[in-house]
Amino acid sequence: MRMAPEENDKIELGMASLIDCVFLLLIFFLVTTMLKKDRKEIEVSLPVSASSLEMAPDDTMLVIGIDREGNLFYEGKPTTVHLLHEVLRAVELETPDKRIRLDTDEETPFHRVVEVLDALQFRNLRNVGVRTYHEKYDR
Repeated sequence: MRMAPEENDKIELGMASLIDCVFLLLIFFLVTTMLKKDRKEIEVSLPVSASSLEMAPDDTMLVIGIDREGNLFYEGKPTTVHLLHEVLRAVELETPDKRIRLDTDEETPFHRVVEVLDALQFRNLRNVGVRTYHEKYDR
């Protein structure tokens, strides 16, 4: 038998469980947005450019670096020319239009830069940019 609610009985919504849900969602979004991104950069003193363009950050971009001693880095980790060729072969097969950024120190031996550019050209990877320093964008 169903009983009719009395006029004094009020229907209330339990706020404690809603507040718990809100805090759990808040923690979830904070954790997922604050995940540390892998740094693909190496410490280099970038060459100065007066005509550089500001590009939006792209986490999918491949980063190849050369320090002032001529050491090669792929995604921030030391590598060799042979291993770089193998990686570029895989990139050519998977995504030939992949964005690639070349970070070089201003005192990098030029023959190392040419060596990397030749490897990229050999693999037909043409979406390559060179990172430079510009006072307007790099403060």
